[in-house]
Amino acid sequence: MAMILSTHDTGFEHPDDATIAKVLASLDGGHNVLATLGSADDTYVQAHGSVRAGFGVDLQEGSLARRFRTKNRALPLAWVTEVFQRYAKGDLSWRQEVEWEKEEVKVVPPSWWNSWVAYILLMVAVAFAIWFIRGW
Repeated sequence: MAMILSTHDTGFEHPDDATIAKVLASLDGGHNVLATLGSADDTYVQAHGSVRAGFGVDLQEGSLARRFRTKNRALPLAWVTEVFQRYAKGDLSWRQEVEWEKEEVKVVPPSWWNSWVAYILLMVAVAFAIWFIRGW
């Protein structure tokens, strides 16, 4: 699967080191605050923040149960750039260079009225109402 680097309004497939450095350097804390590099929706590394204030890095490895973030939320651009460049090449050794904390993401199951069962019941009720009204 292709490695994709994305921000709020840009995307690059198979980014090279120069593209990664340029995109991360463009994070200004205003319009651009987030960059994600990953091979799937649930497998990625993500930087958020700005060049001036520093960055936090998030890592998700296949599911919400394996989501982590750096304790230091003011990491320098040079380190974050190197992390993204190494991640793009499949090198995960940088994970040992910082302290991580597990991020707990609570997933709320959908309520029954937002499910297909509710829609089917609603369609049956509407069909019955139409049939009943036409029968008079």
